[in-house]
Amino acid sequence: MADHPRPSLEFKSGDREMKAITCTQCGATIEDVFESSVIINCDYCGARIMLPRDRKEEPKPQVTALSFAEPDISTVRPTVIAGIAALVFIVPIFIAIVVSLNNSAQSTPAKAYSDPATPYPYPTPSSWTVSTDVPEKVIPVVNYQPRISWDGPNDLEYFAEPQVDIASVSHLTSEEVKNTVFKNRVVKLRVVINIAGEIDEVDAISGHPILIDAATASARSTIFRSRSKPTTRVLTYTFRVLKD
Repeated sequence: MADHPRPSLEFKSGDREMKAITCTQCGATIEDVFESSVIINCDYCGARIMLPRDRKEEPKPQVTALSFAEPDISTVRPTVIAGIAALVFIVPIFIAIVVSLNNSAQSTPAKAYSDPATPYPYPTPSSWTVSTDVPEKVIPVVNYQPRISWDGPNDLEYFAEPQVDIASVSHLTSEEVKNTVFKNRVVKLRVVINIAGEIDEVDAISGHPILIDAATASARSTIFRSRSKPTTRVLTYTFRVLKD
């Protein structure tokens, strides 16, 4: 390899040599670099290199050791003495107050409480009261099946089933109602049928009054076929008692 041309240096008189440096532009070795050089010219590539003016090592930071001073006993001792003196003064007073309150509580008699002069305004639930009313007797139940028949042609169009109301004999049992009201279970009615087939007049012939009322209401709602003139019929209601 050909030797690189020797670089030109700008320096001051009285400088001393340093180690060679490398050109930052072309990599050529620049020798004879002096300490006081500021700008170096590379004769190979023509680059001008500026050297730092101050290349002295920075001083290392100094570490100062921490010193721990012992507390001043002369300032701590009076504070401790003052605290002890305060406790000695306060504790007896606190004990005296507690003893006084205890004696006062023991000497005070217990207050006796009596019932209020007026009753409480709260309503008493109905479940707490005992009812003196006599319960109503259950209305007797009798199962029955009505059947109707009449004299004359079969010209019935609508039959209203009789409803027997035995509330008036609620003082009787179901068995007693069977043996009285339904003892004679046949009711006979004489009725007058108008030309429209409706019943205008009803007369009872026989039967128990309760059964007669049921049969009469049924007859007034019963309808026959229309006719040219009014007619009279005898309706027979038979109440068949069913087993319970």
